[in-house]
Amino acid sequence: MIIAIDVSNDVIRSRKFYEDYGFTIPAAFDPDGEVAVSRYGVIATPTNYLVDGGGWIVWRHYGFRPGDEAQLRAQIEKLLAATTP
Repeated sequence: MIIAIDVSNDVIRSRKFYEDYGFTIPAAFDPDGEVAVSRYGVIATPTNYLVDGGGWIVWRHYGFRPGDEAQLRAQIEKLLAATTP
């Protein structure tokens, strides 16, 4: 499952951004960054985490540049291969 955690203070603007760019993943809002920043060490947006079935962070990536999507997809495939019997 993929979930976006949004630390913006402007929920309406964020929802419009998701709609304009066709995001279909669910978004949870943490407007003050209290959970995302303090518990998970977010230092940049976007920060991408892959979390395994046990709740462990197995991959983290800060920012997003052209070509990063391929790296993210490769990490997802690796995680799925490791958890598939």
